[in-house]
Amino acid sequence: MFTQIITPTEESVKLDVPREMIGHAVKVTLDDLEENGKRRFTSLEDVHAHFRAIRLDLRGFKFNRDEANER
Repeated sequence: MFTQIITPTEESVKLDVPREMIGHAVKVTLDDLEENGKRRFTSLEDVHAHFRAIRLDLRGFKFNRDEANER
């Protein structure tokens, strides 16, 4: 996986693809990182810190197929 945060200054943007991805199908997603006119993340470290803060403790969770399929 490769992530690059850019701030476009024109409608057309050139993106350099890592050598190991050449010849592979890749997905490019455009997402506005600004929230309410303010930049939500100012660096890649901010993005990582944001997602590290989300933790789920699934110890003791047991999946019940019958309960999941109930309507």
